Amino acid sequence: MIKAAVIGASGYIGGELLRLLYMHPEVELGTITSRIYVGRRVEVVHPHLKGLGLRFSSPGEVDADVIFLSVPHGESMKIVEEYIGSAKLIDLSADFRLPLGLYRKYYGEHEKPELIDSFVYGLPEVYREEIKRAEYVANPGCNATAVILALYPFRNMISEALADIKAASSAAGRRESIMGMHPERSHVVRIYKTHHHRHEAEVLHITGIKCPFTVHSVDMVRGVFATVYFRISGDERSLFRRLFQEYEGERFVKVIREREGPLKQPNVKYVIGSNYAHLWASYDVENERAMIFAAIDNLIKGGAGQAVQNMNLMFGLREETGLGYLPLHPI
Repeated sequence: MIKAAVIGASGYIGGELLRLLYMHPEVELGTITSRIYVGRRVEVVHPHLKGLGLRFSSPGEVDADVIFLSVPHGESMKIVEEYIGSAKLIDLSADFRLPLGLYRKYYGEHEKPELIDSFVYGLPEVYREEIKRAEYVANPGCNATAVILALYPFRNMISEALADIKAASSAAGRRESIMGMHPERSHVVRIYKTHHHRHEAEVLHITGIKCPFTVHSVDMVRGVFATVYFRISGDERSLFRRLFQEYEGERFVKVIREREGPLKQPNVKYVIGSNYAHLWASYDVENERAMIFAAIDNLIKGGAGQAVQNMNLMFGLREETGLGYLPLHPI
C-alpha cells in the first residue's frame, strides 16, 4: 500500500483529495494537516466525509510515500524543503509549474528558484513518461488544463489563440468574500479577469502558443468550460482528425462526436464528479477560424483527480486506478 499524506487538506481541493485517496484501493491515507483545524474531525470542514474517522493534525514530521501539498500559492515554496527527500511530492499550487522568468512575470519573486527544475509538469496526456520517472510533480491549474488539452494538438500549427473561460465558484477556493456570497454569486455571469490570468503562463510554457484568457464567474459550483479560438486554414473534419489523433487511447480525454442525445457538444454538466475532459471542435469557414471547446470538473481533472492520476504514474500503477468514477447525472 502507498502511504499518502495531504498537507493543507481543509480546502475544496483538499477535500477532494481525501475523498479520492480514501477510496483508492492501493492507498493508505495517513497524515492530514490543517493549521486552523488541528485536532478536529474532518467532517467539521468536509461534511461529505463524515464517519471516516479522520482528523486534522498540525504540519510536522510526516511518514509517507507520497505527500500532496494542497496549500495556497506562495506557501508550497516556504515549506517544500521540509519534505524534499522524504517522499515523492505532488504540489497542487502554482509554485513549481513555471520556469523562473514566467513565474516572476505572473506571480512575482520566487523563494526557492533552485528547486523549480526538480518538478515535472503534471499533465499526463503530455508528460506521461516524465511523470513516471519523477520524484516531484507540479499539478497544473484547472483553467490551464482545459486550455492546454484544447490547444496541444495544434501546437506546431499556430502561434496565437484566445480563450473564453466560464469558471465555477469552487475555482476561487474556500476564502470568504462579499462577491462570493450567495446573493452576489447566484444567477451571475461576471467578468473575473479580462486578461493576464496567471494560468495563461502555463499554456504558453507547455504549448508555445500565446493565448490570453478572459475568465467569467458563472452560476456553477463546479466546472470549467473553455472556448478557444484561433485562425487556421482547414475545415471541421481536419480539426477533429487532429483531436482524435492526439488523444487516441487516452483514458480521460474524450472527443465528442455524437449524432444524437444531449451530448452533441461538451457540457460541464456531463463531466461533474469525474476525471474526464470532453473536447469538441467547430470551424467558421468564412473567417477561417477554429473553435475548440473543453469541459472539465475543476476539482477533479482540474485538481485532485489529476493529482491522483499523477500519483498512479509515479508508483507504476494503472493510470485509472481509483479514478474510474463516472460523471454524476442529473446534477
